[in-house]
Amino acid sequence: MDFIKILLLLVSSTIISTAHQTGLSYLKLSKIEGGDILVVYKKPLEDSQAKNIEINFPSICKKRKEYDGAVVIENGFIVDKFSLKCTKDTLFDSRIWIDGLVKSDRGVLIEYREGDYRQRNLLRASKPFMYIEKRRSSWEIFVEYIELGFFHILSGYDHLLFLFALLLLASDMRILFYSITAFTISHSLSLVLTVFGVVDVPIPYVESMIALSIIILYREVIEGRGATYGRFQLPLVVLLFGILHGLGFATLLNQIGLPRYDLSTALVAFNIGIELGQILFVSLAYIVMRYLIGMKIVLAYIFGGISTFWFIQRVLIY
Repeated sequence: MDFIKILLLLVSSTIISTAHQTGLSYLKLSKIEGGDILVVYKKPLEDSQAKNIEINFPSICKKRKEYDGAVVIENGFIVDKFSLKCTKDTLFDSRIWIDGLVKSDRGVLIEYREGDYRQRNLLRASKPFMYIEKRRSSWEIFVEYIELGFFHILSGYDHLLFLFALLLLASDMRILFYSITAFTISHSLSLVLTVFGVVDVPIPYVESMIALSIIILYREVIEGRGATYGRFQLPLVVLLFGILHGLGFATLLNQIGLPRYDLSTALVAFNIGIELGQILFVSLAYIVMRYLIGMKIVLAYIFGGISTFWFIQRVLIY
C-alpha cells in the first residue's frame, strides 16, 4: 500500500509541476469594425505556469496596446483579449505559427473569422503553423475534423482512463465489445444533441462528473466486481456515463465552432476521428494488459488516484 501511495504522489506532483501544456489552448481571431483583428487567447487554468508557447502573428500585424484587455479567469480558462492593427484589410494568404510546442503538448486550436468565413486548425509540434485560406471543400473539412476527433480522444487522458477501466472490468471480449459499443452510441448521441442545442449542461458540471465517472469504475475494479457483471450490466452503466463524455466532446466543438456551410460533414468526421482513436487505444491497451494482468489492482489504484485528483481540481477551479 505504501508503494501505491508513493506512486500516486509522484504522478500527482508531475501533473502539478509540469512546465508544458496539460490541456488544449484556444486562439480566436475575428475581424471587427474598423478593420482591426480581435484576438482571444484561452489556456486552461492548470497551465498558468506553462511558458513554452509563443504565438507569432503575420508580420503585417502589430498589437494595439491601447486596446489590450485585462487577463481574466473564465470557466476554468485564463482568457487574454487584445486587438491587432494590420496593414492589409484581410489575413487571407498569411500565416500564424507557434514556437515552443513539444510532442507532449496537446496543442493550440486556432480559429480565424472574417464575415461568414471561418477556418480552424489544430497546431501541434508536428505542424505548428496555420495558413489562412478562403472557403474549403467538403473533403478538406472532412480530413480536418477527423484529425481533430482523433487527436482529441488520444490526448484526452480522462476519456482514455475511462476506456482503460472498461478493459479492466470486462470479464470477456463480448462484454468489452458491448461496453465500448454502448459508450460509442451514448457519447455520439449526446454530442449531436448538444451541438444542435437540444441539450445544454454547464461545462464545470460536465468536466467534474466525467472525472467522477472514472473514479466509480476504478472503485469497481478494486472491489473485484467486474466478474459479477452480467452480459448487459456493465454496458448499461457505460451507456449512462458515455452521455457525460459526449457532453465533454461537444464542449470542444462548441468552443472551436463548426462550419455552417458544411455542418454535417464536420460532425460526422469528428465522430469518426474519435472512434478511430478509441479503437487504436483499446487495441494497444489490450495487448499491453496481457503482460500486466498481475498489476490490475495496482493500476486501478494509480489511475483511480489520478481521477480523484482531477475531480478535486476541477471542483476547486470551477
